[in-house]
Amino acid sequence: MQKFLEALKERASFFLIEMGQFKPFSAIVQVDGEIKDIINDSQSYSLEIIYELLLKNVQQDLKNNNIKASAIVLTGKADGYDVVVIEIFTNLQEKYQAVFPYAINGEIVTFGTDLNKGYHTNTER
Repeated sequence: MQKFLEALKERASFFLIEMGQFKPFSAIVQVDGEIKDIINDSQSYSLEIIYELLLKNVQQDLKNNNIKASAIVLTGKADGYDVVVIEIFTNLQEKYQAVFPYAINGEIVTFGTDLNKGYHTNTER
């Protein structure tokens, strides 16, 4: 899970720096360990609708035996910080959510400690 989290943070950094405006995205990790990004072209929808679409994709992903985990990555605010929120779903647990504060300095994104450390939520899908 840690390797997947780090890969997702790296991808989030790219989107924060290179894309100008962050768009929520999802990614999967296949049983062979390969990580693939899934980016929806849903820029005209609200964040809530995009999130719902991504959740539906996660549910479909987890029906595929070749997919070990599926994740949704989005940005927001928590405790006064700009944050990247990473939600990882598997068939073994409902949801693992990490919330990383971040700062952008030039071309470098620095992530802080997970604000959810010690409190990772399992919720029903």
